[in-house]
Amino acid sequence: MLESQKCNWIQHVSYKTLPKIGYIAMLGDQPIAAGFLRRVEGGYGQLDTFVTNPHFGSKMRDEGLNKVVDALLIEAKDLDLIGIIAITQDSGIIERSKKYGFRIINQVLIAK
Repeated sequence: MLESQKCNWIQHVSYKTLPKIGYIAMLGDQPIAAGFLRRVEGGYGQLDTFVTNPHFGSKMRDEGLNKVVDALLIEAKDLDLIGIIAITQDSGIIERSKKYGFRIINQVLIAK
């Protein structure tokens, strides 16, 4: 998807930098949405790196993301993860997470 969108500002993304567990929702041979599950400390997983293809409409991208999240949650369950976290300020992802039963925790992330 990155190559087809000419995303020059994120050239550092490669198979080496992406998590090993990921899913892509496809329509024929066209990717609609993708997302990944990182295994992190303490037996938890982190959902991240969600991306959608802007060549599809919002309803198709939304359904693609739902399929990706469904697959990642099944994968997390199969891995016997204790829980799943996600870090975002994106209102769409926050609303989607509520539909899946995630609890929103307001915290400040400090990074350097």
